[in-house]
Amino acid sequence: MAQPSLPVRTNDVSHTSPAPSNTSGIVGLKRKRTPEQKFYAVKEGKAPGIYATWPECLSQVKGHKGAQYKAFQSLQDAQAFVEGRLPMNTTSKLQRYYAVQNGRVPGVYTDWPQAQAQIRGVSKPKYKKFDTRAEAEAFVAAGKKANSVESPQNLSPEEEIRQLIVRNSAPGLQLRGTYAPTDKDGNPYDIARRPLPPGAEDGYDPNVKLAPDGTIVDRTDEERNRTKKVAREKDPPGMLRIYTDGSSLRNGQAGARAGVGVYFGPQDPKNVSEALKGSKQTNQRAELTAILRALDIAPRHRDVTIYTDSKYSIECVTNWYRNWQKNDWMNAKGKAVENKDLVVDIRDRIEERDQLSRRTLFVWVKGHQDNAGNIAADKLAVAGAVMGRGFSEEGEKDGQPTVRKSGGADRAGRRTGGDDDEDDEAKAAFDAMDRALEDGDDYDGFK
Repeated sequence: MAQPSLPVRTNDVSHTSPAPSNTSGIVGLKRKRTPEQKFYAVKEGKAPGIYATWPECLSQVKGHKGAQYKAFQSLQDAQAFVEGRLPMNTTSKLQRYYAVQNGRVPGVYTDWPQAQAQIRGVSKPKYKKFDTRAEAEAFVAAGKKANSVESPQNLSPEEEIRQLIVRNSAPGLQLRGTYAPTDKDGNPYDIARRPLPPGAEDGYDPNVKLAPDGTIVDRTDEERNRTKKVAREKDPPGMLRIYTDGSSLRNGQAGARAGVGVYFGPQDPKNVSEALKGSKQTNQRAELTAILRALDIAPRHRDVTIYTDSKYSIECVTNWYRNWQKNDWMNAKGKAVENKDLVVDIRDRIEERDQLSRRTLFVWVKGHQDNAGNIAADKLAVAGAVMGRGFSEEGEKDGQPTVRKSGGADRAGRRTGGDDDEDDEAKAAFDAMDRALEDGDDYDGFK
């Protein structure tokens, strides 16, 4: 049995004309329709009915549990859907338009095989499916406009200067007011949903920033100018990915020796394999030192992602340090935080990059698995630890390292080389977790 017609709703308070009999339940149909006007039917939502635009429809279904809605090209089909006369799984026979922006022959095609023939084998093709021809043609036209180059002699002096500034700025950086994209209905995008500007790299919009309250806001003119001055020295390339690792042979025992590994890539001269300096030869210090070395070596004008298998290190420099600073670098048990010197140095490097509008990201990878970068960093770290085992503690304190023959005995009479090193490192991992639990005030498990 058909449901009764829904009452007429409108968002336009000045609308006083009676609704036509065949449009009961239509909400906000205020615009002049085109032959390809879509009707957004809301069957289950805050206010069921038919809406003229997607934003109006979205406002009725967003956050509504069990919402049911669908777009139609026929007003009658939309009305039938709202009244329950068209099942949810019924597919309306709509004409699809396949727009090829970059292909053999750019244009609009009405069937997929034709469109597919234009993009097959083309490097970096651009194509998209639309419900209306107007949208498809606009997509193709946008590509032609982007690929066209305006002749310099046709530019005004002001426009020529503006384009020169933009070309010398960070990728995607726009002068205030020059980038204000709108949706297909002409409405400006919410800042959090705004498309990336032309030229943006690595999915990053340099025109916005994260405010202290966690919201996304536009950068001020001063901040944009600061970004341009930094970027003008050299155009920032893409994201630099670095793998770091630390290793401590006999971690936590007398005679322990740690090494640092930093891997930029195969045969890269920036790769690091060295012994950990200082008297504390722990795995945690080696992990943190590897991160610090990576940030010291990486060019400051590049965005950096550091891959590490140390969740302890990531938490130290991205989370725990905040509470430690508030508590004068004392942990929850009132003890001095371990490795404070390294955490402070790393935070200094990160904040320095922040001032240059460069990102410093951290990604955890599972150690000793099939990640080639992590495996390479681990080998560099182990090699550094092996190098460190050639120095005695007395020589290190005196500043004149003395070489100890490999395979010799430590002071406890144990052999310094052997097959039990991996077992020692496994035990050290549990020790590291215990110390992390002690230092991490709000620690609730590695995520």
